Amino acid sequence: MYRMKHQIEIDAPVHVVFDLIRYVECWPAIFPPCKAARIVAEEGARQVIEISALANGQPMSWRSEREVHPDVRHISFRQVRPSPLLERMEGDWHFHALRSGTLAVLEHRFAVKAQPHGLVEGVTTQQEALDFMVRSTDDNSQKELQALKQFLESKERAGRKQEAPPRAEFEESLTISAPPERVYALLQQATGWPELLPHCRAVDMRYDDGRNQEFVMTVEVRGSEERIRTIRRCNTHGRNITYFQPEPPPVLREHTGEWRVEPVPGGVRVVSWHAVELAPEKAREMWGDIGTDEALRRVANAINANSLGTMKAIKARVEA
Repeated sequence: MYRMKHQIEIDAPVHVVFDLIRYVECWPAIFPPCKAARIVAEEGARQVIEISALANGQPMSWRSEREVHPDVRHISFRQVRPSPLLERMEGDWHFHALRSGTLAVLEHRFAVKAQPHGLVEGVTTQQEALDFMVRSTDDNSQKELQALKQFLESKERAGRKQEAPPRAEFEESLTISAPPERVYALLQQATGWPELLPHCRAVDMRYDDGRNQEFVMTVEVRGSEERIRTIRRCNTHGRNITYFQPEPPPVLREHTGEWRVEPVPGGVRVVSWHAVELAPEKAREMWGDIGTDEALRRVANAINANSLGTMKAIKARVEA
């Protein structure tokens, strides 16, 4: 097994660094080589993830099984469906708290196939396969660690400014006279939204295993269409759905939310909760110099109107 080790010091708290590596859905927005990342399955400490990335400029995909241990800040991984040149790939992430910041350590252990001819352009021998993987692993690891450092330290610097980022939390709710499982099913089954919701034109469901979903929804906004990508975690037992938008609408830097279906006498109370961070420069482009508070108020009104429209559509469907 060939072994490689990369590490970097990051001026950010250790739990923040750990969480960014733990939740892979955000990787394409942070790590240059990574083009797609998603959690395929998750149970307890075990995760199965799928990654698509560039290796020496060539696209490759693989599936990995991970063991996540927050108590010791350690994540081990093993490729269960390795990239083409590999017989085996495994490794570890370690995160160590420093007096100021975090030491992030990334280790790889891998073996290449004995007969790699024809698998990757320009690679015909086992030595060429090893050289290819050493170069790509070294290049991607350095890029990923530098990107991790840059992203987190810019966040930390922004967080240290006296002026807090323009954020807001808000929610809308509605009582519906129907069984909770029926209401929850309509919220979870996003592919049916174009027939249910007036503002929804289409839903392209890219992944759905019953718990994790990724889809692109086309909605009508002020007479034009917007495409919004959403990643959701559905909890059927608790009847709640949490989500975030990797590329939110232009006036927002971040948008996360939750649907909750809470039993009440005679039916359920549906709650739509949101947390947003404004993109002030984009808000000024759209509305002029109206001020942060007014911009956040307009965002909240628009999002709450869509949420309430969704809940009223569900209410009309199940109470008919």
